[in-house]
Amino acid sequence: MPELPEVETMRRDLQKAVGRKVITAVEVLDPKAVAGGPDSLTTGLAGRHVRSYDRRGKVLILRLDDGRTLLLHPRMTGRFQLLRPHDELPRHARVVFHLSGGQRLVFEDPRRFGRVELRPAGEEEAGTLLCRIGPDATRCDADRLREALRRRRTPIKALLLDQTILAGIGNIYASEICYRCGLDPRTPSHALRLPEVRQLAAATEAVLSEGIALRGTTISDYRTVGGRSGGFQKRLAVYGREGEICLRAGCPGRIQRVVLAGRSTYFCSHCQRKGRRRK
Repeated sequence: MPELPEVETMRRDLQKAVGRKVITAVEVLDPKAVAGGPDSLTTGLAGRHVRSYDRRGKVLILRLDDGRTLLLHPRMTGRFQLLRPHDELPRHARVVFHLSGGQRLVFEDPRRFGRVELRPAGEEEAGTLLCRIGPDATRCDADRLREALRRRRTPIKALLLDQTILAGIGNIYASEICYRCGLDPRTPSHALRLPEVRQLAAATEAVLSEGIALRGTTISDYRTVGGRSGGFQKRLAVYGREGEICLRAGCPGRIQRVVLAGRSTYFCSHCQRKGRRRK
C-alpha cells in the first residue's frame, strides 16, 4: 500500500496542486530514495517544470518540459506533501522539490522503500521502475489475461499481485476483486475458464474504478497530497473482516483469512466458489 487507486489519487492531486510550477531546486535528504544516485536529481532540474502527469500501475510518470521523465514509486509507505515556505519538514522526508512561489513538494517515506528515478528523454521504459511491469490494471484485457493464466498453477489471488501481468493491484484490492466475482482466491489460475476470466477482468476494472472514485483506501498511513484519508475502506467487503458475516445478501458465510504467497488473504467461506480444475 499504496496501490493503484492511491497512486492515481496522488497523480490527480499533484497535477492540480503543482501543475506547471517551476522546479527551482532539489534536495535529496536520503540518497537511498534516488535510483541512480542523488546527483541525477540535484543537478539540471532547476528551471524545469512538469509537462504532463501520467501513471502506470503504482508508478507515477512525470514528463518534464525538456523531454526527461521523473518516475516515482511510493511502494509501501511513500506519500507526497505540498508545504508552504515556513512549514516544518515531516520527520521522514526523503526528497524535497522546491517550487516557484516558495512551496515545497516533499516525498516522505517512513519505511524507505520508495524510489525516485530521473530518466533521459526517450528512455523512460528502460527505467528500473517501469521495465518489469505489465499493462495498467484499469485496462484489463480478458483475452490477454486468459493467456497469462492458462500456463500457471499459482493461486489466482497471488497471480493478481504479479506486476508483470497486471500493474497496480496490491493485497487489499486483490481480495476485493476475487470477492466481487465470486472466486475462491486459492483457485489455481489455470483452472479458470473464459467466462470466469471475463468476470475477473470486469471485477478488476470495477473495483479499481470505485477505489479511484473514493480516493483510495486508508487503513493505516495512506493520506492524499492534501493530508486527507481515502474513502474506500468503508466499502471493503472482505479485507480485514476475518470472522465477520458476509455482506452479500442472503449469504450465510463468514469471512476467513488464509495466507497466500506470504500475504493475508480474505474471502467468504460460502459464496466464493473454487474454480474448476482441469484434468
